[in-house]
Amino acid sequence: MSFESLQSLGLVEVLVILLALLIAAAEFGNRLGRAHRRKVADDTDAGNLASAALGLLALLIAFTYSMALERYDLRRQAVLQEANAIGSAANFALMLPRAEQAPVLADLKEYTELRIALGAPHDAARFAADIQRSGQLRADLWRRAVAAETAEPQSLGVYQFVWNLNDMNNMGEKRVTALRNHVPVVVSLMLAGTALVALGFSGYGAGVAGVKRRVANLIMALLVSTLIALMLDLQRPDRGTIQVPTQPLEDTLNAIPAAPPAG
Repeated sequence: MSFESLQSLGLVEVLVILLALLIAAAEFGNRLGRAHRRKVADDTDAGNLASAALGLLALLIAFTYSMALERYDLRRQAVLQEANAIGSAANFALMLPRAEQAPVLADLKEYTELRIALGAPHDAARFAADIQRSGQLRADLWRRAVAAETAEPQSLGVYQFVWNLNDMNNMGEKRVTALRNHVPVVVSLMLAGTALVALGFSGYGAGVAGVKRRVANLIMALLVSTLIALMLDLQRPDRGTIQVPTQPLEDTLNAIPAAPPAG
């Protein structure tokens, strides 16, 4: 299964599919345990297997959540860093030659608008187009920066603008990389597989003991499936319910100064 196919499922769909599979695994394990009940003299081994599987599941959930949260934090920090870089470039744009100020600030405003909407809502074609347009705007800004430096090679303001423009480029690429960085699919599949095995062993242990524990298994299945679904939701800020806030970029857009009138 590819990441895109996994991401194409909605949160409710993921939750329902996982819940159904986990309940089925627990029920299958329970029936298997009841069938083997007469052959098993001591149900201690079955209980130990269930405990070990649930412990491994808890470890994997903690590990996977740590990976997902780390990537979410990287995306959030990338938004802030990019907003700071754009804001600094806009401020130093006022120190460029007067003829370059208006077009540079206009490009920065368009660039910021693109970055606010980058990747959300999910649209692969639009995402690629926005990245391409962002690159074109950065190239246009670089051309204007080179022209300004050629006109005023000793200008400290031009030097600062070029330095901040380079920082803006770096932060832009960092944010795109963060948006594309996800927990590997194999880790998510391993987590789901471990959950199935753990619920199966839990049901098996109950079956060997001669009880069904369907309510307990249902609660456990609901809890585990909810945790896994939320972990997957953390990885898709473009279509999930957990969004990466773009308020720093919106504030930067509102704070970009207007070019002084030509005079």
